[in-house]
Amino acid sequence: MTHPRKPRLSLILSFAACVLCLIAIPVVMICLPTTAVRYLSEHEPILMEDIVFIIAMLYVGMTVAAAVLVLLICLLRVCHKGSIFTPVSGRLVLAIALLVIAEGGVFALLGLVYRPALAITVVAVTMGLCFTVVSQVLREAAALKEENDGTI
Repeated sequence: MTHPRKPRLSLILSFAACVLCLIAIPVVMICLPTTAVRYLSEHEPILMEDIVFIIAMLYVGMTVAAAVLVLLICLLRVCHKGSIFTPVSGRLVLAIALLVIAEGGVFALLGLVYRPALAITVVAVTMGLCFTVVSQVLREAAALKEENDGTI
């Protein structure tokens, strides 16, 4: 049985960073259309319908980022409870991995009209694959822990 531990500073800081980012997302979403139209019309020869597509994809990307932040907060709560090497933590990390890979897909679509977004695609997919590996490591650790807990 696991017991909640006194939170470490790193957990508190990580939780605070996630909450701040989660709060920042709606603020950025409110400012996004005006800022994007102004920037893109000044710096890129781009059609208005492409600007609308770019803004829509950025909204989808921000929504995925918010989902990742919620899952990270859940993972931090699991860590705070001392239940790190459990199937739950492995599933949470896998869900984060899949969302990060999906974020790469969003930026791949964005790259159809705004080429620099393709760089973010590569980074997101790479990070998602890293999280997938970490998820597998956590699941293996959970299985070993369960096996060891059964051994006297």
